[in-house]
Amino acid sequence: MAGLISCLSLLLFFTANAQESDFVSIPFTEVLEEGNEIPGLSFIYNAELPRGIDGTAYGLVFKRSDGVWASDTLGFYNEVKALQDTIFNKLQVKGEIKKLLFEDEISDEGVQEYLDNLIRNELIVLNASGSADNADVGELIILGNKVPFKPYYKLKIQILSDIRMLFLIGFLVFFVFAAILLVVAIFIIKTQKKNRDILVKRFTSLSYEPLNNLLFEKSLDEIKQMDQRELTNTFPKKLIQKSLFKDVLIQEIISLNKNMKGDFKVKLKLIYRKLDLDKHTIQKLSSKRWDIVTTGIVEINEMDILEAEPLVSKFINHKNFYLRSNAVATLLNISDDADLKVLANQEYPLSKWQQMIYYRIIRYSKDKRNIAYLLESKNESVRVFGIKLIRYLGLVDQLEFLVGVYPDASDTEKIEIIQCFDMFGFGIGLEQIYADLKSENKQLVLAAIKLIQNVGDKFSLTTLIELSRISEDFDITKAAMKGVMILDKTVFDEVYQDSQKELEIKISKHLKDPVLNHV
Repeated sequence: MAGLISCLSLLLFFTANAQESDFVSIPFTEVLEEGNEIPGLSFIYNAELPRGIDGTAYGLVFKRSDGVWASDTLGFYNEVKALQDTIFNKLQVKGEIKKLLFEDEISDEGVQEYLDNLIRNELIVLNASGSADNADVGELIILGNKVPFKPYYKLKIQILSDIRMLFLIGFLVFFVFAAILLVVAIFIIKTQKKNRDILVKRFTSLSYEPLNNLLFEKSLDEIKQMDQRELTNTFPKKLIQKSLFKDVLIQEIISLNKNMKGDFKVKLKLIYRKLDLDKHTIQKLSSKRWDIVTTGIVEINEMDILEAEPLVSKFINHKNFYLRSNAVATLLNISDDADLKVLANQEYPLSKWQQMIYYRIIRYSKDKRNIAYLLESKNESVRVFGIKLIRYLGLVDQLEFLVGVYPDASDTEKIEIIQCFDMFGFGIGLEQIYADLKSENKQLVLAAIKLIQNVGDKFSLTTLIELSRISEDFDITKAAMKGVMILDKTVFDEVYQDSQKELEIKISKHLKDPVLNHV
């Protein structure tokens, strides 16, 4: 609405400019001397008369407040002008004519602007110019009648003669047209969505009873003996071929499949296959809409459609996050990829949400997975996830392999490896951990200190004491001193009891305090 008001303001501004460019101002004295009464404009004559002169003879009234003689308010300029000339001729006093606009005094410039506005808007009509004599005027009128009329503007509307106006009007028309289209589009979309929701509710109720009858009244062998035609006849014939009805039926089957066990799950998957719903699901992978493709992949995962594996594998490195995540999860579930190549070949970083989903699938998978293959991936996030899996799944046999890859690992990987060592109390290869105590990565240093304090030896004491003395970081100094205290409290007292450093004294008191030592 604000944009429309701005456009209308511009339209009025340009219109005023277009009219002003064609207007020629006429001096206000010439307009007033024509003798016409101007709406809202009046005049008062003021003069200082000589002593002894009575102004009442001229129709004047003496104003004691100003000490001047003034006339009544006159509506015609010629009257006040004649009064001024009369007094000047007899008394040689010029006086002053004051102009009033709606009873308020106004300057000559104000009178000129006011009259220009009246003339421009054709609120007053001026008489023919008195400078030419009557004969010339009559001759011009006769000659003018002989000339055929031609409009000055080629267009009927003056405003359309300006290209800027045409552009502005075109923009307004486009804006209104676009707004109408937008409203119509929103109405159509909302109507379609409302109609679809109504159909989904209807189809859900129509599919609920046939599914229940098949699950609870038919045995598994009876369903196996039923052919496709017989099974299809249990559902509404006119609806079973509709795409939306199939989608609703699939969602109902998947919903029941998540909550059923044993023969019921087998029945549901058998019904799904016999109704050719698996073909309907696979067709969704050819859609250009990512949400439909994702829905198809989820259905393949839930219903274990193994033959769709090659089609799903095309999406494992798709740029769309949700499409890619579901494709990888589905392949982890339905494929026999023991080396987890689908994860190892990931080109995009793994988010924490993806890692949680993939861990759950691998954790409860019946097949044994080769986690070591993930550690050889070119994707750092995949390697980090592989290290986490070793820790979460308790794969102690992979710890020696982690010792071998530790020197070439990134800081993020080293932190995860150290956490693995710390969790299993694995102390082999501490020499490499000591070297990282000099790292500029604070989190890596703190993780190394925590591991050393749990699995360290006497050499570790010396290393931690030296680190606490040379480090300028408070957290590292505190962690190193805590490590010394955990490894050998006697050595801790000998080293820091007589310390001259104020920071070491404060940290020592803090660690010995039973209330604050865990803070």
